[in-house]
Amino acid sequence: MALSILNKHLGNSRDRSQDATERLRFVLETMPNARHGLFNPQARANILQELYTALWGSHVSLFLARNETLPSGTLLSEAQARSPVKPPIDSVSKACQHVFKKGECCFRCKDCAMDDSCIMCARCFYATEHTGHVVTFCISQQPGGSCDCGDPEVWRHPINCPHHSGTVNSPLKNLQGQSKRSPVPITHSFRDSMGKVIGCAINFLLDVLDYSPEDTTLPTSQDALAAQVSADPLQKEYWAIVLWNDEKHSYDEAVAHLQHMTGCNLQQATAVVLRTDEEGRDVIEVAGDAKRLLETAHKISTIDLTVTMRRAFDIFREHMAAVIIEWLLDLLQCHVGGDTTILKDLVADELFSPRRPEPGYLYPEMAKLYPEARSLIDWLFVYHPRLWKRPRLNLKQIYITILTMNQGNRLSVDREAETSIKFFALDLFTVPSVAAHLVRENGVLSRLLAVIAGFFTNQISNKRISFPYDPAHMMDVEAYPFRSKRYMPIFSDIRYICNNHSVQKIISNGTGSTSEFATVCAMFMGIQPNKRARGNHVEYESDSWINVFNVTLSLSRVVKAFGEAFASSTQASLFACIDVVMSQIQAVCAMQEPRLDPNFYTPISFHTVTFNDTSYRIVDFDGLSGWVSFHNAPHWLLAELFRQASVLADREESKVQNTDIRTFVTNHFDESAILQIIEFPLRVIALIAQVRAGLWVRNGFPIRGQLVHYRDFMLRELCYDQDLFLLQTAMILLDPDLILVSMLDRFQLRNWMAGDQSHPECEPAHLAGLVEELLFTIIYCVGDPSNAMNLSLEAICRREIVHALAPGPISFTDLCKRVPERLIEEACFEHVLQEVSTFRRAEGVMDTGSYELKEDYFAEVDPFFYHYTRARREEVESVLKGKLLKKGVKDPIILPNAYSIPNSPYSRLNQVLTSPVLLQIIFYVIQNFVDGPPLTEGAVSTDAILDQAMHLIILAITQVGEAFTSTAKSHKFSDTTLVRLLCRVEAREASKAFRPRVRWCLDRMSEYDVSLHSLRHSPEVKGMDSSVEAKKKAAKARQDAIMKQFANAQKMFLDAFDDDDIDETNQPQAGPTDEAASEPCILCQEKMDSQRPFGTIAAIHPSRIVRYTPAPMSLHWNEVLTSPDSLDRDDASRLPPDDRDKSGAPSPYTPRFGTYASTCGHMVHYHCFNDYMEAIRSRHRMQPQRHQPECLERGEFICPLCKSLGNCLMPVAKPAQKSATRSSPFPEWLRSLGIELLRSTPDRTMERHQYISGTGEFMFWAAEDTVWPPEQAGNDPAEDISSTVRAAVAMISRQSATLRIRPEPGYGERGSGLYIPEGLGSYTLSAIEIAYRGVEMRGSTLFVDKLPETAGQCIRGIVATLNGIVAAYFPTRRLAAVESLRLAIAKRLLPDWTREDLYRHPFLLRDPYALLFECAAVAPESIPNLTCALYYAILLRTLFALLQHFLVLPPSHANTLRDTKHGRLFGSVAILLKSAARHSASLDRTADRLLEILGEGRLEQLLYAHTLPALRSLLLFMHSVCPWAVGSAGDADACEYERILRALSIPFPSELHNHESIQVLLAGWCTHFAQLYTIASGECTIRLDYPNIYYMTKLPAILDLMWQGNDMALTCTRCNTIPADPAICLICGTLCCHQSYCCRGSDWSQRGECNMHTRE
Repeated sequence: MALSILNKHLGNSRDRSQDATERLRFVLETMPNARHGLFNPQARANILQELYTALWGSHVSLFLARNETLPSGTLLSEAQARSPVKPPIDSVSKACQHVFKKGECCFRCKDCAMDDSCIMCARCFYATEHTGHVVTFCISQQPGGSCDCGDPEVWRHPINCPHHSGTVNSPLKNLQGQSKRSPVPITHSFRDSMGKVIGCAINFLLDVLDYSPEDTTLPTSQDALAAQVSADPLQKEYWAIVLWNDEKHSYDEAVAHLQHMTGCNLQQATAVVLRTDEEGRDVIEVAGDAKRLLETAHKISTIDLTVTMRRAFDIFREHMAAVIIEWLLDLLQCHVGGDTTILKDLVADELFSPRRPEPGYLYPEMAKLYPEARSLIDWLFVYHPRLWKRPRLNLKQIYITILTMNQGNRLSVDREAETSIKFFALDLFTVPSVAAHLVRENGVLSRLLAVIAGFFTNQISNKRISFPYDPAHMMDVEAYPFRSKRYMPIFSDIRYICNNHSVQKIISNGTGSTSEFATVCAMFMGIQPNKRARGNHVEYESDSWINVFNVTLSLSRVVKAFGEAFASSTQASLFACIDVVMSQIQAVCAMQEPRLDPNFYTPISFHTVTFNDTSYRIVDFDGLSGWVSFHNAPHWLLAELFRQASVLADREESKVQNTDIRTFVTNHFDESAILQIIEFPLRVIALIAQVRAGLWVRNGFPIRGQLVHYRDFMLRELCYDQDLFLLQTAMILLDPDLILVSMLDRFQLRNWMAGDQSHPECEPAHLAGLVEELLFTIIYCVGDPSNAMNLSLEAICRREIVHALAPGPISFTDLCKRVPERLIEEACFEHVLQEVSTFRRAEGVMDTGSYELKEDYFAEVDPFFYHYTRARREEVESVLKGKLLKKGVKDPIILPNAYSIPNSPYSRLNQVLTSPVLLQIIFYVIQNFVDGPPLTEGAVSTDAILDQAMHLIILAITQVGEAFTSTAKSHKFSDTTLVRLLCRVEAREASKAFRPRVRWCLDRMSEYDVSLHSLRHSPEVKGMDSSVEAKKKAAKARQDAIMKQFANAQKMFLDAFDDDDIDETNQPQAGPTDEAASEPCILCQEKMDSQRPFGTIAAIHPSRIVRYTPAPMSLHWNEVLTSPDSLDRDDASRLPPDDRDKSGAPSPYTPRFGTYASTCGHMVHYHCFNDYMEAIRSRHRMQPQRHQPECLERGEFICPLCKSLGNCLMPVAKPAQKSATRSSPFPEWLRSLGIELLRSTPDRTMERHQYISGTGEFMFWAAEDTVWPPEQAGNDPAEDISSTVRAAVAMISRQSATLRIRPEPGYGERGSGLYIPEGLGSYTLSAIEIAYRGVEMRGSTLFVDKLPETAGQCIRGIVATLNGIVAAYFPTRRLAAVESLRLAIAKRLLPDWTREDLYRHPFLLRDPYALLFECAAVAPESIPNLTCALYYAILLRTLFALLQHFLVLPPSHANTLRDTKHGRLFGSVAILLKSAARHSASLDRTADRLLEILGEGRLEQLLYAHTLPALRSLLLFMHSVCPWAVGSAGDADACEYERILRALSIPFPSELHNHESIQVLLAGWCTHFAQLYTIASGECTIRLDYPNIYYMTKLPAILDLMWQGNDMALTCTRCNTIPADPAICLICGTLCCHQSYCCRGSDWSQRGECNMHTRE
């Protein structure tokens, strides 16, 4: 058989010599059968060897150094890179064209680049000057893309790269002149020979792909399998199963399925999946049993894995084709005799040469199917869908290096979209000259628009988009095209084409392109309309709107770019294009073109309405019963063209013309036509108002989701703003009264604005919402001319940034969410940001850097900025008024800035302010809300609506004061005028909040018409003023009398009763608050109060962040000795040593395990939370193949607002209120507590809930207590909120029993598991304190003054959780249980009760912070005095711990320091130590030895260092739970230790001799500890926490410096690859693969490398 094939290629001539190409073809043809269809690395090596041998023949020396050979399987470029012989340096006049490899660093300078596609390699970037520029960089995720350095078309100005500038004085060029070597000359015959070999290889590649199927359909039977087309001349029954890569299945799912269906082991299945992901496909099995293999293939495909089965011969040939492509790419990186261009030229020449058919193959048949394919590169484009990931990426690099391309329309059958040839178009369309040539000569823009139209109308035949498309086809949003994402690169291509200045001239020069584009836009007009549900809720909520909005996002970006192409157009061309678009819209609205679905739409009709005795003919449409769509692309295009028309008005050439846009439009379109054209945007604006007013609640989530996306920062500028601008433009094209009446009709407010407040379908609250939205729209139309003022890009950025920063400082991430998306990518954005704001760096690990608006720019802020919500507007207004008040302005008023638009048709906007219809709207808004009934609970704020009405009046007075005053005085409504109404409002007591603004308006209007003074000072008003003052005085007198009476009663009560008789259980508890929260529920947006329980989203996770202090005299013991005196100061000189940072190795500290709670601060109702969790569970059930962001097994969910991870709902609690009784001093508190215990009766029921170990703790606060939930527990939702916290802790507790050192009952016993007050409360408190060590707190004396509210919320939430657990256990005797708990805690504190068995465990062995949380849950009023006691307990614990640390230390390790530093605080620490140790002989001896080794000065140093963090934790807890008990810190220059002691009112240890009660308490604790220490010292171990600052790995200020000089430096040590998404551990500096499969745990768990690293 092999001989016959050879004879075929040699033409059966034995005497004919075999040239290189014939031998190569013979080897390639025979290799599949020679290797039995088994492709392996050795086969790849043989193929490469044959290709290279045929290429160089006898000229190996031109490719490799003398006596050098090419190792088997090695690419030539790799060998040449290692060779000492290098090619000469390229000429500096050439462009760089460096093709990026995966993992390389790419740079982009926004100031230098023309668009966002211009990038530079590291070599060129570092060689050019970019100081002060906005530079970004990224890591290339896939090979492809090239450096644009040296290409003058893509840069705004010359960047003068020394490598590619071509300048005469270039130092690199001078160097070349000295050392440049000339390439070895290449003969023409050898050059021709290499070309033939390359051509032969490419032709063989195409012959292979002739037989490759485009689809990946698995044959259903053996007959279908055998019927497949094959190139095997022997038709051997030898088959191969191939698994293809997809984006639908996770690694775990694919591996498990392969194991189950094929019987392979874990390692084999893993290897197959990894190779499939890396290469794009992999062979699972090769065998001759077709029946068995086909059954196996069908089993594998049961979960929709893409599997094919074909003859092994054909699969082998396809792998050969992939090796040929790899070889071609390698040639482009090689040199021949030192010349790096020869092989590139040869490959390019062959690719553009005609295909040479081989007899006996399928080429003739394939040529009939693809008549447009002529050259080899054409065929490669045609066959691109038949390839897989690796060869696709290699081909892309080949194209980028040497080719230009004519893109076709085969876009719908690509199985791997991320490696599609579509993405290569970016490299062509961003080059101005290439893009212009393709548009002008090849009609590529028309072709792409046709592709879009044919694709979305689903005109796909035989997996090819029909061309030309049929314009009569309707769109179906439920069809495949909308679900697919394959359209995105096409929209991107069109956008890049339109952004080229050369193409913009073509677009704006004539109406051809505009007509084509408007036709395509019209196809998307009105898709997926919505209709208000009445009566019943929508039963099925489709999520197809998400797909449609994804399309709209891409389309609207193209519309913006296309409209901006007319920025430099002539007036005639622009007006002609406007005429085309308006005619297109009118034809669609009239149903003259088959664009709108007749099932939802009818031709627009008109009706005549009467308003204020005037008739208006307007469009007839009811938004509450008709269909309305958010998607109106032709209108967005028209709005953009109108915006360009306003630009033309300022140019000199347009001033010569006599025709403006208004004249042109009104000459070509009558009044009815213009009303038709603006009707659809008006419907959308009215729809938004109705949804926000609550009229569409029965339509469910989709309508709210569409509204949110439509007004979101990504779509707002492209869609919503365009609709508003069209309404604004309509007011200058037509009579403003006509437009205003049309708006009233669409908003269902015509009768309401005439005095009739009834409505057949809307309640007063709904109408109020509609009024608010209407006023907002009008304020924009008459008060915001920015879109018509031809603002520069810098001015637009400045305006958006100023208004985004006005409410207060925000992070850059949040800023980007408030600013239109396209502005963020502009170079001027960050320059303007630096100009108008001040950056404040983060002050802690829980803080973020933020930008704050400079004071000078607040004058530019408009509270009624149209991107503000109502809440944001009120917030900004409050900020501005606050600044005016600081300047001494009484009753501040925020006035709008006056504007003028000269030489523009939009100057007519001022006429709207004098419109009688607008005047009537303002009048009835004020009258209806001032005189009407109050709105119901939860309705729109009346004050907010009246604010809008007053703003319109102020705006009118500012712009056209005299004309407005005349109109407001003369026009009557309800027998009065607006002026008289304002005078009446000014005199009303209930209108006090508006009086300053009303007074300002009347004062200004009086300046234009002095007769208004008489209306304001009439006897009626004076009498009203005097009666108001009389009422004020009477109310003040009554208030004073009541307060005096209350003070007397309080004095009598305190005199009659002793402090000890006051029932403290009636004092406020730190439980869930009964007061309303300041923030609304983030899900339902309703306020939160005691009527419905609510909580804050929180996450509880295991943690090992807290460390134990290192052993004495160990390597890191010196870090303890160098702890700073104040941890709230930023001491830059105390950064960690450089060697630790550079090593990347963590210090060998012993971590302490616990659970850490954190919260984002966003609150939700409990019932909303349950609904949200059910929605998540439903999503998991409906999308089982999706890799979900949360794990339901761990109770996880994502915060709907900030997307942070949570796993519980934490109760919300206010800080405890100060007791009405006076606070007892510590001695009195201690005495009264002892007396109360003596008087009390033991609660045997409560004692059964205490541990028998003698700690006095309570088993129901254990996370795995078996008696949960309690049988007697009620159904209180507030208790259910606490149960979510307990459940999250219990889950961690069950998995971490071996990590905890605390003695616990066995599993399944009462009180087992993590003890919540200690394992969660104490650990969280310590972790928060650690996070703020070393953080500079400027302008405050205590570090808690600037602590974020979320920290306090978290601490109070844990306290409230403990309180809720108590309430669940004792629902019928809660007060009695709380009292018993309080007394039980007191028994643990007082040494007198240690003889009882339940309290025999020494108090000093207990975690002091745990006692804080327990006490706060039942007796928060005792926290201030308890804090004093716990401080001294911590002092004793530290001393005993130090004694244990130095117990076995030999005297030779002495580190003596005699001089003391903090004597004023501690007095004599030697006396303190001896007093604590004297109760045990062994401890006493150890104390003497400790003083000998350390000296009193060193001991004081250690005591100070270890107790300062404890003091900070006590202060943090007090600030969160009892802020009223935190006093003055005194001198800000004092050390932090002294400041905290003063703030907590704790006596200095040096003053201990003056506090007998404390001495007695300490003596009792020491005695109890010593007794147990004498008996069992091993049970008395106390371990101290690390007291110094926790440092993180230092990163360079400029992050790209990590890659400088070596782009391949950051390599993962686990997989030895460059991570696609690298993550750096800030604790030790280790590089990890983020969200990558390659470094998963060996146990095949869900843990990735980052998770595994945290456990190391």
